[in-house]
Amino acid sequence: MSALPSRSRRALALGAVLLGGALLTPLGIASLRRARAERVDVHAGDPAAATPGPAGAATGLADGGAGLQGGEASSLADGGIDMSDGGGDAGGARFELPAWSAASRAATYGGLSADACDREMKRRGIPHAPARGAPLVDRPIRITGPLHGVTFRGDGVAKPRSASPFDIADCRLVLALDDLATFLATRGVVEVVHFSMHRPAPAGAVAPAKAPAKPLAGKKTPKGAGKAAKPVERAAKKPAAAPARPSQHALGLAIDVAAFVKADGTRLDVKADWLGAIGAPPCGPGSEPMEPSAHAVELRELICAISTRGLFNVVLTPNANEAHADHFHFDIKRDAHYFLLE
Repeated sequence: MSALPSRSRRALALGAVLLGGALLTPLGIASLRRARAERVDVHAGDPAAATPGPAGAATGLADGGAGLQGGEASSLADGGIDMSDGGGDAGGARFELPAWSAASRAATYGGLSADACDREMKRRGIPHAPARGAPLVDRPIRITGPLHGVTFRGDGVAKPRSASPFDIADCRLVLALDDLATFLATRGVVEVVHFSMHRPAPAGAVAPAKAPAKPLAGKKTPKGAGKAAKPVERAAKKPAAAPARPSQHALGLAIDVAAFVKADGTRLDVKADWLGAIGAPPCGPGSEPMEPSAHAVELRELICAISTRGLFNVVLTPNANEAHADHFHFDIKRDAHYFLLE
């Protein structure tokens, strides 16, 4: 090689570099993808980093609604949990739902009293207004503006947002949607298109029973109250049917998401872009879309990232059943001690 002119030696060296780059580039990309998939989602300063899911992330509200005093809610000032790089568990990588925790966002928000929920919405500056027409919703409101730059818009609703029953939500769901919007904004999402939040309950459905009100101090129990009534002979009656259990939509604690729209106009449509199979896992091994389009991969990354954060007790995708073929279902169950992803 030393006999070659210096110009020829430089040309051969450059050719070797280019050839090596052509061979190493796809290998390097594959290695980066594997590293991303296997990466443990740990963030410096994140109190939830040491455990799966968001355990301990909502300490400011962990009292279940006793009220937020002073700096107790400082960790929730911006929607709380750092979700800026979620999605690493999508596709064929190992995936695990977080273990249920009383400190999770779903449990924390579900345990709030209506007054504590109101205070937290006001502290965050969430644009909202009281709503009517949803009798089973404990604290019904309407979202009146974007959350962290993300608009929640009803799709195919005949009435305007100010009058549609499908745009009503319980304030506890709105807190979770505020956290969700914080994450979606980092992915360039500016609009969430939904079919409904609240949906009227079927006839006969009743809200979950509440604890009986205690008598006011100083009030005397009426004379004779509490005494057993004299038995009266009467014909036996057939027991009344148990009242229907309302859905989480009837309680204003669920949302059916049809699409995410990004700032560049890209629409990630659940019906068109999910491309999954009923019974297949939404995340982890076996969750790959039937056609690996960019939109299908991105939808999985979003869903897997959202599911690992404990914002909702239940996340249902089109893989769950035909009834969810065109939307994602997110809900909070105030008495649930589990997370479910299907």
